[in-house]
Amino acid sequence: MASKQHHKKKRIAVVPVVMRKTRLKVYLVTSREERKWIIPTGKLEKKLNNRQVAALEAFEEAGILGKLDKHFREQVLLRSPSGKHKRKTTVFLLYVKRILKCWPEIHDRKRKLVSLKKYLKSVSNRKLKRKLTKNIYA
Repeated sequence: MASKQHHKKKRIAVVPVVMRKTRLKVYLVTSREERKWIIPTGKLEKKLNNRQVAALEAFEEAGILGKLDKHFREQVLLRSPSGKHKRKTTVFLLYVKRILKCWPEIHDRKRKLVSLKKYLKSVSNRKLKRKLTKNIYA
């Protein structure tokens, strides 16, 4: 029973990045309850693999279509938007190809573009920050 409970806490997240002029930017969305700016994040889905869930979350929460980085996959502990829980989260990197004007959660969330530098300042997990810096600037 305990392992099933733990399974529910696992999350899949995606960092959607896009080049604007000569700067790399990250798309953030608001969390539903707290309205905090976060990267698109969701639960594991029975019929989808983790990469498919990452792409689905970017589409549903942010209206973003793109290509997942083939090699970027980082397991980290990330704090929930409420700050009450730390959850084991697998983070993927998505190169944005298309931004939709309408998407499934358009009425539940806002979306904004921030500089990579600004986003990295908000990342408290050192392992994730290092991996993003290394992979994006490589």
